[in-house]
Amino acid sequence: MLGAYENATFAQEKPRKETTPTQKKVKKEIILEDGKDPICKMHVEKDAKHSSIYQGKKVNFCSIVCKEMFDKNPEKYAVKAAVKR
Repeated sequence: MLGAYENATFAQEKPRKETTPTQKKVKKEIILEDGKDPICKMHVEKDAKHSSIYQGKKVNFCSIVCKEMFDKNPEKYAVKAAVKR
């Protein structure tokens, strides 16, 4: 005897997202800005004292603190840009 509750939507139920074949897939690409510390965004010289190699590219830092933070989790600090395939 559900009656009025047959088609009711309850708070805990989330509507399902429909996927269509026309949706484009998006590829994430890591981009690091030259001349900027990716942690604090300060300007750094090309011959900076503190640097790391990330995905084959030299990344410079203003201090050892920024370098260590980046080295622990580089994906967190690298700028991600969406690139459509």
